[in-house]
Amino acid sequence: MDFNSIFTAYYSQFRADSDVPTSSDDEYTVGMRLANEAINYWANYDSTYWKELYTTLQLSTQVSPALVTTLTTGTTSYTCPTNFREAGGYVKVINANGTEVQQYPIIEPSEAQFKSDTEDYCYFTGSNKDGYTLHINPSPTSNLNGLRFDYVYYKTPTEFTTGTDKTEMANPYFVVHRMLAMQFRASRNPYYSSALKDSENTVRTMQLDNNSGNWANPPTIADNSYSQWGS
Repeated sequence: MDFNSIFTAYYSQFRADSDVPTSSDDEYTVGMRLANEAINYWANYDSTYWKELYTTLQLSTQVSPALVTTLTTGTTSYTCPTNFREAGGYVKVINANGTEVQQYPIIEPSEAQFKSDTEDYCYFTGSNKDGYTLHINPSPTSNLNGLRFDYVYYKTPTEFTTGTDKTEMANPYFVVHRMLAMQFRASRNPYYSSALKDSENTVRTMQLDNNSGNWANPPTIADNSYSQWGS
């Protein structure tokens, strides 16, 4: 569901009008700002790790082909994608056949001082504003030169900049409800409360579906180790 579809759904409920403003109209511009506020709210909702926001370095190169994703002899620092937020697990090195040939466990930057210079590890430094950098130890040798490296990471969501942009969230109608609520609040419309309730119900339902298990919130399996057959 792209922004144009979201805006049409929003405007039809807001104005009850079949004529929807075009991208050159002020209401369209305001609508996009409201939609991006909704995306930001969703991304930070209740410290939830959304499944839709997990990706990999190699997949991100489809969006940013200029991003360096191959190792260079003697180079230990590599810039992360601009949407990088948090990595988990390890960094893996892949040969031309797609076989993993090297693995670097990810540690906290503060742990590096306790590691030896020859030990295999990596860590990330930076911030959401300034960007992140991957640091690999030890320095890649010539036998790793030119090989691809990859890692799973949690990204910031995509914001709308054009009408054809799409959001990652499972149910984009949350954006519609949230846009209505924020518009009603700005205009002191008494329907603000009902629109806000609709949006909260939608995001909570998404959260329930989402929390079936991921690396930040693994599923809980009942402990039946003390049970007996037929008891």
